[in-house]
Amino acid sequence: MTAATLRRSSRAPTATGAEDRLPLLALSEIALAAVMLAAVLGLRRAFLPGDWLAPLLLQVVGAHALAITMRRRGLPALASVPATVVAAALAITWIYAGETSVFGIPTGDTVDVLSTAVRDAATVFSDVKAPTDALPGFLIATSVTIWLGAALSDWAAFQVNASLEATLPSATLFVLTAILGADIDRVLLAVLWTVTVMVFLLLRRADRLGITARWVGERRGRGPRSLLLLGVSLIAVAVAVAGLLGPRLPGADSDAVLSLTDIGDDGPDTRVTVSPLVDIRSRLIEQADVEVFSVRSPERSYWRLTSLDRFDGRIWSSTGSYGSADGELDDGVSIESPRTTFEQSYSISSLAQIWLPAAYEPQAISAGEDIRYDEVSSTLIVDTDIESSDNVDYRVTSALPVHDPEALAAASTEIPDDIAERYLELPGGFSDRVRDLASQITMDSSTPYESALALQNFFRANFTYDLDVGTGHSDEAIENFLFEQQRGYCEQFAGSYAAMARSLGIPARVAVGFTPGTAADADPGLYRVRGENAHAWPEVYLGEYGWVSFEPTPGRGAPFAEQYTGVPEQQAAAGDPSSATTAPAPATTTPESPAESSPTTRPDQLPEDLEAETSAPAGETGASNPWFGRLAWAAGLLVAGVALYLVAVLGAVAWRRHRRRAAAVTPTQRLALAWDDSIRAARRAGTTIRDTETQRETAARITGRLPEAAEAITTLAAAVENGMYAPAAPSDDDGARALTLAGDVEQAATDSLRPTERARRTLHPRRLLGD
Repeated sequence: MTAATLRRSSRAPTATGAEDRLPLLALSEIALAAVMLAAVLGLRRAFLPGDWLAPLLLQVVGAHALAITMRRRGLPALASVPATVVAAALAITWIYAGETSVFGIPTGDTVDVLSTAVRDAATVFSDVKAPTDALPGFLIATSVTIWLGAALSDWAAFQVNASLEATLPSATLFVLTAILGADIDRVLLAVLWTVTVMVFLLLRRADRLGITARWVGERRGRGPRSLLLLGVSLIAVAVAVAGLLGPRLPGADSDAVLSLTDIGDDGPDTRVTVSPLVDIRSRLIEQADVEVFSVRSPERSYWRLTSLDRFDGRIWSSTGSYGSADGELDDGVSIESPRTTFEQSYSISSLAQIWLPAAYEPQAISAGEDIRYDEVSSTLIVDTDIESSDNVDYRVTSALPVHDPEALAAASTEIPDDIAERYLELPGGFSDRVRDLASQITMDSSTPYESALALQNFFRANFTYDLDVGTGHSDEAIENFLFEQQRGYCEQFAGSYAAMARSLGIPARVAVGFTPGTAADADPGLYRVRGENAHAWPEVYLGEYGWVSFEPTPGRGAPFAEQYTGVPEQQAAAGDPSSATTAPAPATTTPESPAESSPTTRPDQLPEDLEAETSAPAGETGASNPWFGRLAWAAGLLVAGVALYLVAVLGAVAWRRHRRRAAAVTPTQRLALAWDDSIRAARRAGTTIRDTETQRETAARITGRLPEAAEAITTLAAAVENGMYAPAAPSDDDGARALTLAGDVEQAATDSLRPTERARRTLHPRRLLGD
């Protein structure tokens, strides 16, 4: 049998060989999906336990199944992009904003809800420490990563044959989680992800080996099996050494020399977490009947967690400096109103945050744990080495102000510099419509107190409490709340009120906490506070009377506040967070109250004069469409991305070519470089080059594919042979001539391709890694 006959027979496996061959392609596809599944499982180091994991895992399966289906049906990569985008949009909509869709199709409301969730998550991203709440924005971003990563990894693994690069999307997610995540099952999750990567690479190598290697007879089926057996054995040994022996080595439990998770901390007194305003809606709806804490107190009060002083245009958050607290506490600002002093005893069960609730304003604390206190915001938190305040018992003595409306109306209008700097700030470009509305509401008010009361009564008279609205309190959300929805829950009421008060020059902040809760039947002094009691309300600064709370949210009213707010004590009825235990307060209080100057229109309308000011001019249909700007940004980002890619690919090719030419300093090296460049160009033009052939045989093969390069490649092949075998060494002219001939071959190879094929091969991502 001749060698040619032997080669032909070796490419056609026998029936027995085909039956014995493993389904390596399918196994590789499953293994690649498992790599992403392992990376998603690692997110349990970043997020608190909840029902977020199953939807993410389901999306991994769906995304990889879609990528496999499109590839096996022969769809080109560009055609598969729209399908992936549509599938991702539908999945994310159904899972995270299903109530805003129409028959499962995303709407404008869907875009608003999802974008608001992502913006809120981006705002708190730099301020949270793992494990943190799985905010919808974090999960949406993860879902986008999953769908995009599945498409890219499948393309890299099975169309470009870049197996290692195919693991980069999951590696990005895994490494980010490893850097920012808590020390939860660290070794187990790392071993799991590493094993899936090694198994995928092994299967992919075996699959390619079975296709490209020249096995004889039954060795065609045994070759990949042998590789798999050896590879699995090596993986098992590596896992045993790394997973079992590694953590037991001396120093394995020591602190890192450079801790990436601690970079940016300001020391042991720094404590960061998600703003309590972010999870109010989830408490009101998903945890309505969960008892958060119980408190024994002789007086009813709003049990306050903290206050939020910073509004960046997207979300309210807080800043503070906490010192050790034990015994008496410092006052934040002076309060000249008489105060009722009483003690509360708290038992925290399911708050799952670092705050310790207390009636405003805390004066002293006694606890079995280390406590910290910020007197500026009157906020109590657990010490830095305690994960949350759950299971903490403590006693607080508070002095609750009892304000007189006449005294508040006569309060000083002077604002200390530190108060003005911190509590009057609004983001640049704050809505002029909102400013104008606030000015119109308070136009008849002569004091800051009257203005604060007018704002409160405007909301209570014209808006409806409703939990079925999207989250958020950004500039756009405030405008939508004020001029479109006119319905919402405490987050929108408190945030919008505080922003409007600041626009009037009244210092304001947002307080977050809980309404009194339900008194126990057998023990009236014991209040059980549930998720449905979560609440937010604004506080404004009124001179010598300090921070005074108001209540713009319909159906809610603070104890000890009716005398100056005109709002009786109210809270959600047990089992229904959208209700109130008493009838909503009227928009006006007494005939002489400053509330008389506030608008008195129907709840579903703005005052007529405000409608006239905010309506569109003649000939216009309303506010400008924000989608033009969004599309312009998207187009700009796309163009910038394409330009960056072009620069990266072409720059990499040019740099690599320059480096190779600079390294070829001798005539022999230049001959070798010229031959290598010619072979690369011929392969890009579709010529099959065999390493077993001589230079002349290779030249003949290239001539058959590229007739225009016949003279150049034949001459170059002869020069290379002379340089290798002739007694005399090649001269400098021989080296220069070879490079010129190689340029002719490269040009012929380029000219043989259609323009689209030429662009595809020139800009293929593999050019970043070499031909």
